[in-house]
Amino acid sequence: MSTLQVRNLPDELHARLGERAQRLGMSMSEYVTRVLRDDLARPLVEDWAASARAAGQGRPIDVVGALDGVRVEYDPNA
Repeated sequence: MSTLQVRNLPDELHARLGERAQRLGMSMSEYVTRVLRDDLARPLVEDWAASARAAGQGRPIDVVGALDGVRVEYDPNA
């Protein structure tokens, strides 16, 4: 397993990461790993848009449905 060092992390961000990790009963390392894994599991907007265009030229995109799906990821109670 590799190690990642983040330089010049603002104190406020460090504190917020620690608070969030504590609320979830995780170490900060576990929480940051989860956040990075979740972020990397989603395609970049540019890649997603390109694949959507390739899959269905001119097909409308359900923006509201996509946003609702993302909201559920961030707030399961939504």
